[in-house]
Amino acid sequence: MNSIFLRLYLVIVLTIVVVGIGLDNIWQQLSPSSQTLSHPESIIKIVALQLNSISSDSLPRALNEINRLADGEFSIIKGDIQLSNVLENQSIKTTPLFTEHADELVGLIKLQQGEILQYTFVNTNQSEEFKIPFILLFYSIIAAAVFLWIWPLSKDLNHLENAVKGFDSQQWNSKVDLPSTSSVNHLAQAYNALLERIQLLVETQKAMSHSISHELRTPLARIRFSLQMAEESNNIELIKDQLSSVTEDIAEMNELINELLSFAALEKVSVVAKLERGNINHLIDSLIHRLQRNSVHKNIEFIASEQGNSVYCDSYQMERAIQNLVVNACKFSQNKIRVDFNLEQNAGDKYYLLTVEDDGPGIDGEQKDSVFDSFVQLGPQTEQQGFGLGLAIVKRIMVLHHGDAMVSDSNLGGAKFTLRWRRPKQLS
Repeated sequence: MNSIFLRLYLVIVLTIVVVGIGLDNIWQQLSPSSQTLSHPESIIKIVALQLNSISSDSLPRALNEINRLADGEFSIIKGDIQLSNVLENQSIKTTPLFTEHADELVGLIKLQQGEILQYTFVNTNQSEEFKIPFILLFYSIIAAAVFLWIWPLSKDLNHLENAVKGFDSQQWNSKVDLPSTSSVNHLAQAYNALLERIQLLVETQKAMSHSISHELRTPLARIRFSLQMAEESNNIELIKDQLSSVTEDIAEMNELINELLSFAALEKVSVVAKLERGNINHLIDSLIHRLQRNSVHKNIEFIASEQGNSVYCDSYQMERAIQNLVVNACKFSQNKIRVDFNLEQNAGDKYYLLTVEDDGPGIDGEQKDSVFDSFVQLGPQTEQQGFGLGLAIVKRIMVLHHGDAMVSDSNLGGAKFTLRWRRPKQLS
């Protein structure tokens, strides 16, 4: 809002300055006041020139004839020695001396006969009347300039208001598209970003509600069936098998709840990545050593680099992201999994690159666009494992690092997941 006020202030001030200077120049050229003296001065000079050629005795009769035709009144002043000396001392004796009294302009000039010719001209003050249109024009231009600035602003604010009203009626596609020159374009961008965030949260909530009900219904049905079988049987071995099945289903439900809690925690707006310098080589080595115990038939290879000895990241969240990628690769790979860490330079900036790839069946092109969405499961329906939150958590962790998560085809034949985030400049 401060920028809007500043723009309006500058528009008004600059308009006043520019219009004021322009009208002042026009006024100086066209104002009658600039011509007030030129007309009476010419008249009194002409009359004085005519009177200089006649005798003193003929002056009264000549003045009567001139007064009948002139705009003002001519008269002769005699005996004023002081005034005569003043006019005699004029640098140019033929130049009249003018004085202004109220609405009258009085001109004095000394004749060759020694008399003083006085010309009284009534000043009609046309300049004041001529000034009114300029004043009206001045304020009209200012009003027009302010209107031309405020009118588009008002239209843009109306668009924004209508979009907010549409948002109240749950019209989630009510985005505001304003030109980049608009004074409220930043408000429209903030509103659109908020709208996208809310849309994502609503869609995630819907997907979560649907998936939770589906994922919980299956183990609950199995638990109910196992308990019913155990109740109706006297076979100790059968009862143990059913209770063991119940334990597995409870563990599955507990895993789902933990995944949901982790995902919900990362979705909080207040969550930020605690970036610290650490050794990501040691982190990945330790992680692979633990995961290798549960995947003894998989060959997990880690290609370390010197740049991995000093990396800026949230070690806890990054470990979670790498673990999800490696566990996901173990599910779909045939034998080989490769983890690689390196540093990339692009346009003066350096980026961390961490890749996890496998020799599995890979990911279809249609699924690559949605692979990081929540509750999206890869593979055929009959082979799907997990709850579809692992890669969504990876994506969210990279967002907190102001980075990105990408998927492509691997040279090993399967999928290649890449985590990319910027290295701070102070480490470069």
